[in-house]
Amino acid sequence: MEEESDVGVYSIQVVGETTGVPPSTLRYWEKTYGLISPQRTEGGHRLYSRSDVERIKWLKRKIDDDGLQAGAAHNLLAREMKKIGAVVDEAARTGAILILVAEKDPITAELEQFFLNKQGYDVHIVLDGRKAVQSAEKVRPDLIILDVILPGLSGLKVCQALRANPATSDVPILVFSVLDVRDRALDAGADAFLLKPIEQPKLIEAVATLLANKQPRSA
Repeated sequence: MEEESDVGVYSIQVVGETTGVPPSTLRYWEKTYGLISPQRTEGGHRLYSRSDVERIKWLKRKIDDDGLQAGAAHNLLAREMKKIGAVVDEAARTGAILILVAEKDPITAELEQFFLNKQGYDVHIVLDGRKAVQSAEKVRPDLIILDVILPGLSGLKVCQALRANPATSDVPILVFSVLDVRDRALDAGADAFLLKPIEQPKLIEAVATLLANKQPRSA
């Protein structure tokens, strides 16, 4: 069964309006780079998934804000997608500590990943709440970092779902949000709370504290 974030539901016109990328450009990117290939209806109309839309927004930010050419932005996205897909297998092989990051903004997630990788942690990123619940059970992370505002399912509901599932009930959870909802997060089952914006020392300290009694998985 396809996950909700991977189901095509948005027309090319809607995606163009939502992302600010003209349909003609979306068609060109699809034909030239082949990285984001929407599903097709029986009549041949494109249907983009939520994951497709997030990746298009990510590309646009890289082009507009970082000054990358479209080709360079697509190459970077391809590397990131490959790295995210491979990190779970690599963590199992090497015995590294694996952290699941559930964050609605790909750029913030990428920054968290950078800080955590520097400390020797492996990181798996998801961009919506339902996928966070599914991925947590599938990859069995050593720690989970949750944003509160997530598409599909809020971070607090994700926290409750993780605690209710025997497979994930004992995984340490750090809620990391721009909303000051510390008490609600702890009541939902979180072990710790951090207020955004991201600060590397505080993030690393919180993660290290939660992992203090957690041993790396055996190879």
